[in-house]
Amino acid sequence: MLSYKLLNNHAGVLLIGDYTSLRWLHEVIHDLNDRSPLIRVDDGPFLGLAYEVRKAFEQQREIIPAPEHFEEVGTRYGTKLLWPVLLLQQRMMRVSLAYLDHSTKHQAITYALEAVIEEALIEDFGPPQSGCH
Repeated sequence: MLSYKLLNNHAGVLLIGDYTSLRWLHEVIHDLNDRSPLIRVDDGPFLGLAYEVRKAFEQQREIIPAPEHFEEVGTRYGTKLLWPVLLLQQRMMRVSLAYLDHSTKHQAITYALEAVIEEALIEDFGPPQSGCH
């Protein structure tokens, strides 16, 4: 399961996940990078997300121990991501899926990431405003 903590000064989020969720995200990003007709750079900003996620589950970024009275939650891992870059990467994931055959695993992890981003954006910047002012 993915979750988040906000970074200071509205900079972005600490993306947090268990080992399996982060592995899935890493695998899906690489698959999309390999097959998407929209992504043409093998080492561009899209793969930066895969790199950070891999470093997290390899325990080279933030390590979040299980809460003291909830050991069943288990150890989680996190990596800091900046808003502009994360929003671009997430959009590249979603648009790429429109052009490719993909599995429910692709959808599940993409929706999980989108849910975390949406919740974090609302917490950081407030709900979207409707109408013109």
